[in-house]
Amino acid sequence: MGELLTLEGIILRPQALPVRPSWEHIFGRPAPLLLEVGIGNGEFIVWLAEQNPSANCIGVEINRDYLLKARNRVKSAGLTNVRLVPMEGSKALSRLFAPETLTALYLNFPDPWHKKRHKERRLVNEAFVWLLASRLVNGGQFLMVTDYEPYAHEVITAFESCPAYVPLWEKPLRTELTGYYQTKYARKWSALGRSFFYIGFRKILNVELPEWVLQTYPLVSLKGDETMPQVALKTRQPVDWSKLWQSFPKGLLWQRGDNVVNVKDCYLGDEAVIVDLVVTEGRLMQRFFVSIHAYREGVMVKVHEASHPDPTRGVHRAIALISLIVKRFLDAELQHHSCEAHAWSEAFLAI
Repeated sequence: MGELLTLEGIILRPQALPVRPSWEHIFGRPAPLLLEVGIGNGEFIVWLAEQNPSANCIGVEINRDYLLKARNRVKSAGLTNVRLVPMEGSKALSRLFAPETLTALYLNFPDPWHKKRHKERRLVNEAFVWLLASRLVNGGQFLMVTDYEPYAHEVITAFESCPAYVPLWEKPLRTELTGYYQTKYARKWSALGRSFFYIGFRKILNVELPEWVLQTYPLVSLKGDETMPQVALKTRQPVDWSKLWQSFPKGLLWQRGDNVVNVKDCYLGDEAVIVDLVVTEGRLMQRFFVSIHAYREGVMVKVHEASHPDPTRGVHRAIALISLIVKRFLDAELQHHSCEAHAWSEAFLAI
C-alpha cells in the first residue's frame, strides 16, 4: 500500500486509487465504512473516528489547505482508522465505493449556492440521492446539517422522491440533535443565534439506478477494467506539425445536452501537438492533455502520459473526435483504434 499512501499514510493519491478500491486492503481490516463529504479542518471526522473505533472513516475534500489541516488533526489524534482523499463528493461516491458498501454518509454545512443560477451546483439533488441509495447498505444512513432552510427542504424533497429511504426520525427534519458534534462554524453560527436544520434518512430498499442517473454520474458505469483509448493513423507524406498545430480547431468541438468536448488550447512540441481538453459528462468534468505524436509510419492519438482521466465514454469520444480531425487534415489512413464502439460512431457522425 506504500504506493497509494502519502503524507504519513493518511491522504490517498487519487491517481493511484483504482475504480472501487478494496477499503479492507487499504485499512488493513474489514469494517463498516463511514464517509464525510467536505471535511473542512477535520474536526468532525476526528470526532467520528474516535466515536467509532471499529469503523473505517473516509473523508473527501477538494480544498488543499483544509485537507492538510485535517491530516494534521488525524495525525495528532493518533488515529489509524481515517483516510482522506482529495476528491469532489459525487465523484468519490460514484468512483470509490462499490454498490451496497457504505454504512453512512455525513454532510456538514455544504455550500448552499444561494443564487438561483447556481442552484445546479448543489451537491445533493435527486440524482445524488439515487446514487447514494446504490452505495448504502440496507440500514445505511444519510445525515446532513445546514443553516440554510430552503436547501434543507430541497434535500428532503429529493430523498422523498426515491423509494429507497425512510426518515431517520419520526420526521426527517430536526432543529436540534443531541450528541452531534458541533464544528467550528457551527459553534460560531450558534453564538450568533442562527438556527440549524438536521436532515436524516435511512435506506430500507435496494433500487436499480435509472439511466438518467447513470448519465449524470458516468463513473458509476466503470468496472475498473476499461482501457484508455488510442488511435493509430498511417500518413501518406511527412507531417507538417506546425501547420497541424496552427490549424487545429479551438473552442467547442462537440456537444449533446450535458455532454461537451471543448478544446482549451494547443501546444506545439517536437514532432507532436498537445491538446488541452475539457470533457464534460453530466456532473463529471475532466480536464486532460491529448498527445498527437509521431508513431511508426504515421501518428498516434492518445491521452498524454502526464494526464490521468477516467476512461469514460466521453473520454473515448473525445479521442475519437480528435483522431478523425487529424485523419481528415492529414488525409491519413486508420490503422487501428481502441475507442469504445458507440463513442467512435458518435464521433464519426459528428465529423
